[in-house]
Amino acid sequence: MSDLLYFAAWEWINIALEYTATAWTRLPYLLPVVIGVNLATHPLFVFLLEHYGRALPFVLACEGVIVLVEWVLLIAVYGRQKRPGFLACLSLLMNGASYGTGVLLSL
Repeated sequence: MSDLLYFAAWEWINIALEYTATAWTRLPYLLPVVIGVNLATHPLFVFLLEHYGRALPFVLACEGVIVLVEWVLLIAVYGRQKRPGFLACLSLLMNGASYGTGVLLSL
C-alpha cells in the first residue's frame, strides 16, 4: 500500500510540475493533456527504474525517449494549432521541469 501511495504522490507532483511549467501557453485542455501524456509514459518509466536501476546513462536515455513520445502525443492533440517545433520545446520543457526537480529532491 505504501508503494502505491508513493507512486500516486510522485505522479501528482510530476503532473503539477509539468502543468505549471507549461501553463503560460494557455493551450486548450492543457491539464487533461498533461495528465494524459504523463500517464502514457511515467508509469512505465518508474517500472523501468525499479527494474533496471537509476544509472545516469539509462535514466537520460529513458528521458530522451519520453520527450519523443510525449512530443508525438502533443502533435496528435495540438498538431493543427501549433508548430511541431513549438510542441517539441514544450515536451522538453515539461520533462526538464520534472527531471530537474527530481534531481534537486534527491540531493
